[in-house]
Amino acid sequence: MKRVCAPGGRVALVDVAASDDPAKAAALNRMEKLRDPSHVRALTLAELRGLFSEVGLPAPRAAFYQLKSELEGLLERSFPEPGDAERVRRMLIDSLEDDGLGLGTHRRGDRVVFAYPVAVLVAPV
Repeated sequence: MKRVCAPGGRVALVDVAASDDPAKAAALNRMEKLRDPSHVRALTLAELRGLFSEVGLPAPRAAFYQLKSELEGLLERSFPEPGDAERVRRMLIDSLEDDGLGLGTHRRGDRVVFAYPVAVLVAPV
């Protein structure tokens, strides 16, 4: 992105930022891989910031938001292999007790809801 950005332009990265807790980050990545087999790995905020310094960009400005979702709606928009939707469902339900995925999973009535933490990082070229 740096190479093709015009001088004076900006490089922007918007992505889910995995928890700094290694166990929660690993669990999130396991769940995401089941939900969508094309998933590779969600990076932590520190890793996302590091991408800028690796290519010689200044430290990025950061903003954050939560991408709110609901378990069944998420599964309807996902591409799990046969049988994996139930595993994803179980992982999100299990995370109700300890937020083991780092998504703030909770119940709202009979629905299981959560939010992906999204980082927006921007740096000038």
